[in-house]
Amino acid sequence: SALSTVLDVLAYNTYYTAFNTNMVVNEMFLDSATLRDNVVSLAKQLGYTPKSITSPKAIVDLKLTFTGTAPESVSIKAGSGFVSNFDGSLYRFVLLEDSKVEVANDIATFNALPIYEGSLITTNTTIDTTLKNQRFILENAGIDTNTLKVRVYQSVGSSVFTDYKVASNILDIGATDKVYFLSETEDENYEIFFGDGVLGNKLDDGNIVQISYILTNGPSVNGAKTFTFNGIMEDENNTPINVPFGVTSLTTISIASGGADIETIDKIKFNAPKYYGSQNRAVTQ
Repeated sequence: SALSTVLDVLAYNTYYTAFNTNMVVNEMFLDSATLRDNVVSLAKQLGYTPKSITSPKAIVDLKLTFTGTAPESVSIKAGSGFVSNFDGSLYRFVLLEDSKVEVANDIATFNALPIYEGSLITTNTTIDTTLKNQRFILENAGIDTNTLKVRVYQSVGSSVFTDYKVASNILDIGATDKVYFLSETEDENYEIFFGDGVLGNKLDDGNIVQISYILTNGPSVNGAKTFTFNGIMEDENNTPINVPFGVTSLTTISIASGGADIETIDKIKFNAPKYYGSQNRAVTQ
């Protein structure tokens, strides 16, 4: 009976080892992989970056009438925004860029303001060349990479900055081009890489990297059409303006639309080989 027990244990061990090996081998190929992290990793080898979740976008007109002494100009800062009650829940919409208008006849009119559902997140990181492996990981789920902005300041307290653009084709990138590379990592997070002085400009010690992006709920807010201003306005002296009683009209020009979920595993498997096959050409054979 003891020998029989040992044989049973060996048989079960062999079975579980074979099963585990089979599962591991399946995860090594794009067609058979089932875990998103593995599918994304295999797609990287084909030069394909899966699409992120997309924030719904709406367009509104906003008019502010002053009853007393009016300022010369009015501005709304990026990250300020609006609130929408949609399907019984409150959602926040924000501006990606600062918007400034001149005041005419005691009225400040913001025309065609693009607002995006979500919250604007901004981080600042100092480049430290003494660190062997300094990484720029965006550890938030629900990042719309289409709204990602990367600025590099010369040093702490400096107002001089350079906007960096995402690199899409390394054939057009030189040693001094101000670009960054974007990659999806584990758990639907993202990581940003900078150049090394050969492919893209290399950052210097003490540079400040400012990264901003929107965290969104995606397509669940498509269709929102009623908005209430809930942001901050400032005059030409950067003094806040008390606006809740002064907003005379807020008109929705275009309801929230365009929100989409993060690219699914099946879509990645379908798109990655075709992206690799096209090689950025108009026609392939």
